[in-house]
Amino acid sequence: MSREYNKKGNPFKSGKTWTFIYYVTDENGKRVQKWKGGYKTKKEAETDLKIYQAKAELNQIIPTNSLTVEKYICKWFDLHKKMLEPNTINGYYTNIHKHIIPSIGKIKLKDLKPTTLEQFYISLMEEKGLSAKTVKYIHNVLKTSLKSAVDDRLLDTNVCLKAKTPKVPKFKGELLSKEQLKTLFEALNGDRYETEIKLAATLGLRRGEVLGLKFSDLNTEKHTLHIQRQVSITRDNTKDKHESYYGLKSLKSESSNRVLYISEDIEDLILRKQIYNNAQKENLGTEYHDYDLICCSDNGEPMSPQTLYHAFKRIIKTCGFPNSVRFHDLRHSYATLCIDLNVPIKVISQALGHSSTAVTDEVYADSIEAKKNLADIISQAVKPDEQN
Repeated sequence: MSREYNKKGNPFKSGKTWTFIYYVTDENGKRVQKWKGGYKTKKEAETDLKIYQAKAELNQIIPTNSLTVEKYICKWFDLHKKMLEPNTINGYYTNIHKHIIPSIGKIKLKDLKPTTLEQFYISLMEEKGLSAKTVKYIHNVLKTSLKSAVDDRLLDTNVCLKAKTPKVPKFKGELLSKEQLKTLFEALNGDRYETEIKLAATLGLRRGEVLGLKFSDLNTEKHTLHIQRQVSITRDNTKDKHESYYGLKSLKSESSNRVLYISEDIEDLILRKQIYNNAQKENLGTEYHDYDLICCSDNGEPMSPQTLYHAFKRIIKTCGFPNSVRFHDLRHSYATLCIDLNVPIKVISQALGHSSTAVTDEVYADSIEAKKNLADIISQAVKPDEQN
């Protein structure tokens, strides 16, 4: 039975969906026509068409036998970066050009061995002083790229799956005690960044979530705050493709989108910040860009997370806390304090925006276990002696 279609350009409408045609070179060097269909929109088909054409071009231009790691991973990155987030693009670029290419770039792709990669990882740690976590990230970049090489039949197997990677030690942040949090709050009174830091400490918010809050997220009747967006690096598609900036984005997961009850103190803090922002708006006039953000730059635009980072470091130095304390440790301190106060794990998990209580259990296992051990110790201490 013949295939019926109305071919007008590429992609073209085929029934109710969109289809495109691309060409590959088979093992005998013959150009073969391929069809790919089932796309709901023309735009989706156009996007995938470019990807399939680029893959076919990669296979044609560079013979498999002479394909080096450098040539392959550069082509792969140019193709796949269109589908990555700006932060991921920056990380991939750095690891590819600073570490992968200088060390193993000249090796032919087909000659890569698990032992080659293991030696590469050891040299990154011993000679360049990289952490196990950074090396594991470099490994993941290689593993992802070589998966595509296997899918495109440039390799039979992904050698990264057989290479041993350094063990990443479980990270433990600097937790602030209840007394330290009190000291922090006293130091913050009247500070320019009081609202930002207190919101993180009292609600367990991530830095990007704090900076993404709007006054419209506040419900003064129900005394709640809706966490539904974040400030992160984003691309400006109207300008150079490499240009990025800090802007508003939706949260990564559905569970992160949550509504939290807030105390009267925090609500008053937000309302006072609104007065401050309105004063800035009046003073700057047309130079003020109103995004309705609670925590923003003085001109109303989204604040750079780095600005908040430096402000936080300044405050903890004033408090006499170790410099190793991170902004994200406010979130961990919040969760640990909740555990100490016997708040149910399910409630803590929902407040943190975790996908399940299992995630909370895993992240705060040590605190939960210590709590259980403490309960046993107290129970044994007050237990009456057994009567003979």
